[in-house]
Amino acid sequence: MRTQLNGYIVANEDAELYRWFGYSVSCPADIRRAVAENPPGETLTVEINNYGGSMFAGFEMYSVLQGADCDTEAEIQSVAASAASTAMLGCKRVMATPVAQVMVHNPAVTSGGNQHDHRKTAKDLDKFAQSILNAYELKCRGKKTREQLKAMMDAETWMPVQEAVAAGLVDEVIGGGAPLPAQVVNCVGGGLRALCGAGGLPSAAELRAKKAALDAQNGDPGDTPAEEPDQSGERERLAVSLSVKKYY
Repeated sequence: MRTQLNGYIVANEDAELYRWFGYSVSCPADIRRAVAENPPGETLTVEINNYGGSMFAGFEMYSVLQGADCDTEAEIQSVAASAASTAMLGCKRVMATPVAQVMVHNPAVTSGGNQHDHRKTAKDLDKFAQSILNAYELKCRGKKTREQLKAMMDAETWMPVQEAVAAGLVDEVIGGGAPLPAQVVNCVGGGLRALCGAGGLPSAAELRAKKAALDAQNGDPGDTPAEEPDQSGERERLAVSLSVKKYY
């Protein structure tokens, strides 16, 4: 059986809202459903084209896949970035096409409050990074040390498939044949984010407020999405916001 981990990773309670606005998202409930519905004796293949998103939702996906009774494999078709690079490691095998990219970096969060609040947030982020490192280190099986993996996260590292295999994060290149030679690439920063279209999602709170405003404007009870983009161009503006917001 095949299932998809596409778009962005969001919490279960936010998935329906994002989908109402037309965003492609995946949530832990999707993975739980796929595991439960996978026919006995079949391998569950998780197709991955995902830019990341909610760290904790990614952790839940990882844990559900790791605990699945069925055989599981991840198939990176284009990109497994950020939280998706953690979630995929719950599968027993990770495969990738020759054009796939894997990206690892540190978690990020918007914080508020006084200096003590910000210091605590920084400490919490360090602890969150340790959890991500646990998954990477277990998968790498000594091909990269924990210190090397941390340095890769600090640098926000994008890897073509041959580098992901060398690091131990990917087990196999789909298509077989001769191994692809490792090569040095420099592909971090705003330019590549713009290229892959991964700028993050607006917050669920922002979307709830905008949906309420649209419902009030259109006299819509909110059960169904509009047939076409609204006259104010709200959906277009939300789509543009993907290129300017930080994501994990």
